[in-house]
Amino acid sequence: MRRFLLPLIMVIALPALSSELKSDEYVRFIPSIAYDADKDEIEAEVVAFVYEKESRPLVRLALSALLDIRMEEVTARQKQTFEARSALFYIDFEGNKTFAVRFADGSVHAMPRTSDGKSARCVRIKRPDAPQREIRFGVEKPKFPQNVEDSVAFYAAPEGVSVILDIDDTVKDSNVLDKKALMINTFLNEYQAVAGIGAIFEHLRQKKADAFHYVSASPIQLYPVLQEFFTRENFPRGSFHLRETTDVHDFIPNKEELRVHKRQAIERLFAAYPQRKFILVGDTGESDPEIYAEFKRKYPDRVLEAIFHDITQEGRDSARFKDFTDLRLY
Repeated sequence: MRRFLLPLIMVIALPALSSELKSDEYVRFIPSIAYDADKDEIEAEVVAFVYEKESRPLVRLALSALLDIRMEEVTARQKQTFEARSALFYIDFEGNKTFAVRFADGSVHAMPRTSDGKSARCVRIKRPDAPQREIRFGVEKPKFPQNVEDSVAFYAAPEGVSVILDIDDTVKDSNVLDKKALMINTFLNEYQAVAGIGAIFEHLRQKKADAFHYVSASPIQLYPVLQEFFTRENFPRGSFHLRETTDVHDFIPNKEELRVHKRQAIERLFAAYPQRKFILVGDTGESDPEIYAEFKRKYPDRVLEAIFHDITQEGRDSARFKDFTDLRLY
């Protein structure tokens, strides 16, 4: 018995072997940020997910149950929308995958082996001769180019005005306070812009805002449809900081999960741009006022203004806004 024990342990201890991307595997990048590293280089963050598409009837049934409606009662267009959006969750995230990315300057950088489908790193590249807000990159020499798309890291100068925005009920009408309505709006209905958000973006332009970061508890699987919506509405282009989850039952996070995700994402932005000022835009439906107030107290000279979609109709005198001297409601 003992003569077989050591070889068995050695096999178990071996790390999982890496493999290149296969014909049925896809790479999705999430638009990220870039910032100054030194006088000659900038640093760009690359965030990628490798996944395989699956046919999952159980996921479709789970989503139907969450919607709490009879699918045979929805319109043909809603059914088509449901099939397209729910398919974003019929995926398996692939581990132990290796690939490299090529930037527009010609430099090539190996990405870390994927873990739970994710690969992320900060890449230093030569500063472009001409200022560029969008630093483009993509998979280096993909064997299956139809399975990958190029992406971008949004560069912001050391000084300026950045905007951090929530998505649901801030720029997109979601009705987060009604969970059933939220699910129906997410999976069945065409996305609609929040009334008044156009005026807010105009206000931000007048404030000379030149960098936009969308921080949301929406799952990363919804990024493609969110991007389509943002393009259609001509919202300012910017980085996305969505919640990473692989479980459809975790579609709606609890309050603590939401707060942890947003705190970490916002803290990362403040750290990446230590000299920039920030305008924080959210809504009153969940925890945005409390989270933004924490950053106003921590960085009193760097938070210029807070803007909230007042869906709870609390008004300017609400105790939730006591930390903000520069406050705008819509």
